[in-house]
Amino acid sequence: MLAVLEAQNMINSANIAGIDNVYTFNIPSEMVENVDKTIVLISDANTNPSIYGNNDFNALSRTIEIQIFYKKDLDIDPEKIEVQLYKLFTNDYWNVGENRGHTIDPDTQQITTTFYVNNLKLLNN
Repeated sequence: MLAVLEAQNMINSANIAGIDNVYTFNIPSEMVENVDKTIVLISDANTNPSIYGNNDFNALSRTIEIQIFYKKDLDIDPEKIEVQLYKLFTNDYWNVGENRGHTIDPDTQQITTTFYVNNLKLLNN
């Protein structure tokens, strides 16, 4: 299964308070301008073969990008949501990588953040 789909399933199953929708690859056009929901967007950052042996690779090193677009009228501390996501991924053997900090979307005035997680998926040959 693609890493982005695994992550989407994991986040949806966790039912984290404050997250309204989780999408992969792109946000549906009808939701792009929505500022009343907190949206998580998951995208592939890279996938590379790893753990070489016998002229073959035996694992995939996978990195995904997690973007959060917080609803405009926040009723929960964004850091609480982010810490829950970090713990969720860490507990499922993902490594939390770089966080790009918080910014304000110039068009919608929403707080946004972007961070990366990666894992090593062993392949069954």
